[in-house]
Amino acid sequence: MTTMLKNVRVQISASIPPDHLKLSIPPREFDRAMLAVCMALVRAGATVVYGGDLRPDGITFKIFRHLARAYADVGRVPFVHVISFPGFARMAYSNLVEALKERRGTCRTFVCASDGLQTVVLGDDEIVIGEGDGSVRLQDQADLTAWIDEFGMFEVATGMSQARATLSAFVDACVPIGGKMSLLDNERDQYSGAMPGIIEEALLALNSGKPVIPLAAYGGSTRDLAISLQLLPEDQRVPRGRQAQSYMEALSTSAALKSLIPDAIVEALQKIALDDRAEIIARETVNTIQSWRAWHADRKVTANANLV
Repeated sequence: MTTMLKNVRVQISASIPPDHLKLSIPPREFDRAMLAVCMALVRAGATVVYGGDLRPDGITFKIFRHLARAYADVGRVPFVHVISFPGFARMAYSNLVEALKERRGTCRTFVCASDGLQTVVLGDDEIVIGEGDGSVRLQDQADLTAWIDEFGMFEVATGMSQARATLSAFVDACVPIGGKMSLLDNERDQYSGAMPGIIEEALLALNSGKPVIPLAAYGGSTRDLAISLQLLPEDQRVPRGRQAQSYMEALSTSAALKSLIPDAIVEALQKIALDDRAEIIARETVNTIQSWRAWHADRKVTANANLV
């Protein structure tokens, strides 16, 4: 364990990409890379943050269970899980209870509601949302449904974008891997929101001056993002079928943000984008986040000195 990234919250932005087999990347290799990066981040003192649902076989539980086994006794909570309001509204009370039971002590859970994050914890015989006098106690499915209904009707796309913006403000860096691409001939490859979540989360981080480390070798929208940012050459684009117009618009938007990447960091990002060796990209992800944050700190010191 080190303190290179002590108190740094790093978002893992991940989903299985539709083109991974075209890159000869089986699902187990995708998982291996993602979990290796999570482990390296925690060993460096960071907290891993992931926004996703609670499917038993989904990424949330893969990350949580992996970190729980390795870091149950480190004296801190290494994993933060943030659930979007649209995702929370689809959940069953019993599933949420079981998830909260399993993750006690190794994961903090939040729901994104009312433009902010509210804690979600399991009490003696109830779920508690929020803290202090404003907390809400839910004892069954009817209570959960009633709490959700208090927020009224909402658009999923708006709710997802709101959650991503809230999560981006909460974290200090973003590491995208994989991602949906809205291939029109693949009904399982459709994303929720105005644009792919991985691209939207990366753009929010870049616009806030935060490190973004695309693990592009594993395909998906992360690979296209890296190409748009000129971290990979155009000939590295994977052939695909028809895609939604919103996907192409998202890539055009990301291309305009290349200038937000410090020149001193570009070469490191290019090397990471090309590499599919899990242990190597895990180590270099930690190093590059640290270098990017140090670059920003030096800029602030210089700017403050010039004001004196």
